Amino acid sequence: MANAKVKLNLRGINQLMTSREATSAVVRAAKRIQQNAGPDFEVNVVPHRYTARAYVRPANIEGAVAEAKDKKLTRAVHGAR
Repeated sequence: MANAKVKLNLRGINQLMTSREATSAVVRAAKRIQQNAGPDFEVNVVPHRYTARAYVRPANIEGAVAEAKDKKLTRAVHGAR
């Protein structure tokens, strides 16, 4: 078996992970989850130095209660795949 040496271009990976296309894909996925969860949840896009990030969280107390009692957001994540 041959040994192969791999050197990652971290600067290039970071550029790819924060690109407009990657950010759009992450935001689209977060919006699908939010739509499945309902109007009591919101998408929060948080810029990061190395990756595209977006969170779905309860927008109000009703959303927090729906997640606590019925796992509405958790189920929405699984349904958005």
